[in-house]
Formats: sequence, structure tokens, C-alpha cells
Amino acid sequence: MNFRKGGMSTKRLSKEERRRQLLGTALKIVREEGVEALTLAVLAERAGVTKPIAYEHFGTRAGLLMALFKDHDDRTTEAVNAALSRAPGSIEEVAQIVSAAYVDCVCAIGPEFGALLHALAVSEETTDFPRTWRGFLITEFRSAFAPFVKLPKKSGDALLLGVLGAAEALSDAAAHGRVSRNDAVAALSKLLLGAVKA
Repeated sequence: MNFRKGGMSTKRLSKEERRRQLLGTALKIVREEGVEALTLAVLAERAGVTKPIAYEHFGTRAGLLMALFKDHDDRTTEAVNAALSRAPGSIEEVAQIVSAAYVDCVCAIGPEFGALLHALAVSEETTDFPRTWRGFLITEFRSAFAPFVKLPKKSGDALLLGVLGAAEALSDAAAHGRVSRNDAVAALSKLLLGAVKA
């Protein structure tokens, strides 16, 4: 049963169910009002829980922003790994899988993806997060293409970092509707292939 008292829901959810509910509500706030509007107090009010519950899950606003970003990134990584586990038959197929996953992840968050990444970069608590995340992506890209090409360490990392910059720009354009999702994926796939085949 779901009783309400003082506007707060008393429905018992498991910790993981509550976290998923809070992250879903947080994403809705970001989509509708922008990253600036997302605070733990606002999240608690919109989710129909007490403030201590929101603080228990995320600790700080920076922790909430990181959890929101990481949630989508983790789901994207799972989708990519599932697709790659079916043993793509060509380097072109790998580029398509990786490109589609990246663009779709950004589009799933929406036009606020860039603002979310920026907010993480300027917060003292999470200033290293975007750099660490990009390093993780470079490692994942290397792993995905490893069956088809061996990239030199330093120059390969530099090329992939450059592609990531393009990936962010293309995905942002797709999220804002300036280019289609399919055109963004196709362009990123070509850039990835150019980088790994260089």
C-alpha cells in the first residue's frame, strides 16, 4: 500500500529501487529545468521523500551529479559490451557499435549532457571525474578495436582523445537536434575508423 502523510510517500522500496527512482526523478528535473535546478532538496521534494533519504543516497549535490552521469555511462558500457560479445566481424562494425552507443548515451540524457559534464568539471569534489571518464573511454575503445588493430600507446591515446572531442561535439549536436542521430553516428564512426587505421 502507498500511504501519504505531509506529501511524503511511505511506500517501502528497496535501497536499489529507491536509488533508481531518485535517479529517474533527477534526470527528469535536468531535462525539464536544466542542471542548475538540480539540488538534493529539490530532488527530495519531487521524488516525494524526505531530504535525509536523498542525502543518504548521494551525500552532496556533486555526488548526485556524478551518480546521474555514471548511471547512464554504466548502462552504455553494458550495451556496448553486450554488442561486442557477439564477435563483430569487421573493424567497421566495431566502429558502428561504439559510435551508436556513445551518441545514444548523450541523447538519452538530453541537451543537458554538456552542462552536466561541465558541472562535474567545475565542482571541487568531482573536478577529476571528466578526465578519469575520458581515460576510461580510451581504454574501452582500445579494447573494442584490439581484435583488429594494435594502436601505439602514446600516439594512439592522442588520436582517441581527439576523437572523443569530436564525439562530444557530434553527440551534443544530435541531442540539440542540429544533426540527426544517424548522421552523428555515421560521422563519428568514420572519424573513429580514420583514427584507428592511421
